[in-house]
Amino acid sequence: MSELTALLPLAVGMAISPLPIVAVVAILLSTRGRRAAPAYTATFFAVTLAAIAVGALTAAGASGASGGAKGNVVVVVLGALLTVGFAAFAVVSWRGRPRHGQPAVAPKWLAAMDSITLGRAAGLGLLMAATNSKNLPLELKGGALIGAAHLPIAATVLLCVALAVAGSLTLILPTVLGATGIPRITTALDRLKSEMIEHNAVIMTVLFAILAANEAAHLIHQLA
Repeated sequence: MSELTALLPLAVGMAISPLPIVAVVAILLSTRGRRAAPAYTATFFAVTLAAIAVGALTAAGASGASGGAKGNVVVVVLGALLTVGFAAFAVVSWRGRPRHGQPAVAPKWLAAMDSITLGRAAGLGLLMAATNSKNLPLELKGGALIGAAHLPIAATVLLCVALAVAGSLTLILPTVLGATGIPRITTALDRLKSEMIEHNAVIMTVLFAILAANEAAHLIHQLA
């Protein structure tokens, strides 16, 4: 059960994802934003929950087949891969930052947000969640920790849903707030989008470095 405390930093790491946040804000600011944003966020959440469930089932199955040993091996292997992977991503993000005061380039797909439909918003949510190189490993690791804890089925399901909600919270909150249509909130969301685009590389560098350090500490604890 003590290993489940590692779920909190995983949830924070999942939640801080600049481009998915930029996408939901851009959708909210579009003509069909109030209808399209919930479709985007719901799809992103569903994929997140599915990945967590896969991790939980994999670890639970491995634990059941070997009295728990293989479930712990799954967690250790994922931790080692995440440590190396996040460290590499931190270096890549830092090297890819805008140089010499140049402005950050906004993703080309943002231009299509004004005319986005309900179906395309759901498709974008699927794409963002399924191709997120940071979140997918964290979701699998979180699921593996839950599955290896040998909790009752109801508690396992509840934890998986709670982790998915926490990891999607930075999309859920803007979606709920944006649905109000309050001008002050709309202005704040527009400012948030600009800031996230401008500082995306630095945010991701710092986040990847923190995640790498956290995974390394957890790995050392597992092997001690």
